[in-house]
Amino acid sequence: MTITIDNIKTWKDWGMVLTPAKDKKPLTKNKVWSADWSVMDLLKAERIAVFHEPDKRGVKGSNIMTIDFDCPKFIASAFSPMFPASFSIGKEDKNGSIRTTHLEYEIDPADKPRGKDVPKYEGVIEVLTSTCSIIAGKDRHIINNTKPLRLSKTQVESVLETVKVVNFLRELFLKIPEKGNRDEVYLRLAGALTKDTKLSTELKENMIEKMCWATGDVEVVKRVKKITYQEKQLEAGREIAGIKSLCDILNVKNTSPLSKAFDELKPVTVEDQKDKSEPPQGLTTLTLNQFVQREYPPILYYMYPIISNECLGMIFALPGKGKTLFAMELAWRCSQGLDFMDYKFNDMVKPPPVLYVEGEMSASQIQDRINKMIDRDKDKVKDLDNFHIAVLKEQPNESYQKLKTPEGRLNVELAADQIFKKTGKKPIIFLDNIRFLMGNFNEKEGQDWIDFVLWLATLRAKGYSTYFLHHAVNTGEKASGSGYQDSNLDVNIKLSQPEESSATDHNPDHFTQIQFEFKKMRENVIGQMTPFIMVVDRNKGTWSKFPVLNKTERKIKSMLDSGKGAKDIIDPEKEGMSKANVHKTINKLKGGDNAVNKKTANGNAKEVC
Repeated sequence: MTITIDNIKTWKDWGMVLTPAKDKKPLTKNKVWSADWSVMDLLKAERIAVFHEPDKRGVKGSNIMTIDFDCPKFIASAFSPMFPASFSIGKEDKNGSIRTTHLEYEIDPADKPRGKDVPKYEGVIEVLTSTCSIIAGKDRHIINNTKPLRLSKTQVESVLETVKVVNFLRELFLKIPEKGNRDEVYLRLAGALTKDTKLSTELKENMIEKMCWATGDVEVVKRVKKITYQEKQLEAGREIAGIKSLCDILNVKNTSPLSKAFDELKPVTVEDQKDKSEPPQGLTTLTLNQFVQREYPPILYYMYPIISNECLGMIFALPGKGKTLFAMELAWRCSQGLDFMDYKFNDMVKPPPVLYVEGEMSASQIQDRINKMIDRDKDKVKDLDNFHIAVLKEQPNESYQKLKTPEGRLNVELAADQIFKKTGKKPIIFLDNIRFLMGNFNEKEGQDWIDFVLWLATLRAKGYSTYFLHHAVNTGEKASGSGYQDSNLDVNIKLSQPEESSATDHNPDHFTQIQFEFKKMRENVIGQMTPFIMVVDRNKGTWSKFPVLNKTERKIKSMLDSGKGAKDIIDPEKEGMSKANVHKTINKLKGGDNAVNKKTANGNAKEVC
């Protein structure tokens, strides 16, 4: 490819740090690699390379990760479409076709894979994150001249897993017969992928499709259908072929490179490791004498009594009644150690990190909400990195592995474990919301909740607090489902729209009203079970708290606000104005005043955000 001024300027505008190169090595200045090259220097070069990252010589880097298809006869490059499209370079094969040799991605330095996390199959396919990559010049062709795709941490991990998939497909390509037995080979391949891996149906079908194209097999549709066939066989409890059966028909040993490459596709979980390393040991028991002397971490409240460590909570409401609005506000304030209405943050503890998993809203909507909270509290923000958020758009293929599956639950747990390792504190996990994150499950059936609820109990035993958001039944009185999802909760919060008779007189065009009620609480806290109304100023993002009043109580409050005392209001002859009812209302308002303060004459509440 001819090196042009326009290309050089474009690549520099994209943030690429370029260097002239000869063969595969960057040129040096005074025997030192340099990023200080002019456009003319680059135009005269035999080749141009892009630096991946800063090195010990002080060369500024581009934070580039390269997927290098380093396989003879371009076998591995046949599977390059399995990777996300990005800036790509190729070479000409003996037939004059341009084959992909390099894919370039931009990554955050903190997400750079290191050590054993980097799959590296020399001579096949490699992941390069240091030195540089040749992108233009002698024997190089730009296939996709677009800005390198910026990968999130999760996308980086997905790309690394795809490298393992391509390595397996390359080994399979070398063994698959040119003719005869192909149908049986694909049947056993589909069986092995279904029986021995946890790969998605879409990925398994994609693997077979790409193998067919690479080997010139025209029976693509027929081969791909074997995946769903084997999945149904397994679901029905029938025995299906595994990797040993596939190796047998290909006449390779179980210790062959093909078998070893397949082993890397198998899921490895903590439970798997335990099953392999030790037989069942029986239950661990303690005598009462041992048990009462054992020192367990005490229950530590972040905001008493709404949220603590080792807490399992549910927030439920009808659609559009404020679940995400409330949960994200609670999560944000916990992460920054800020009070929320009259729930005071425990200033004796360090704010816990938060992991917020959002499965419904668009990333831009969530970003707007969070930016407003940050801007509102800009003078109080302690650490933005203490709030970790997972949104649908950042996941591989813009989709979560569903929480109904072991893989989906493990993904959340691994993310929480990584935050714990990084911060030294167990994060509070928010799952928003279950109907979207669980996937295809029947919430009316207790059986469909069992694995999820047991997993939540395990998280709590490990010291994690988890709040999950859920929809209410049509009446709004209870959470939708069999009731099994409520069985293990420490805290159960119902959110709803206040009845017209008890709603405050805030303008609905500018304020959102949410009625809050504890349906269940681990602690028996006097006064906390009384419902109240939260009023959110949509412009300022501030929250205020009001008592729930009926028509008579609102009338008494109105007279109190006008300056009248209890003696002036009490009138046994008037309905609802008895001494007992007036003082009951005053006591109710005093409870509200602790958090809310009285309304001013213009009808606006004093903010207690």
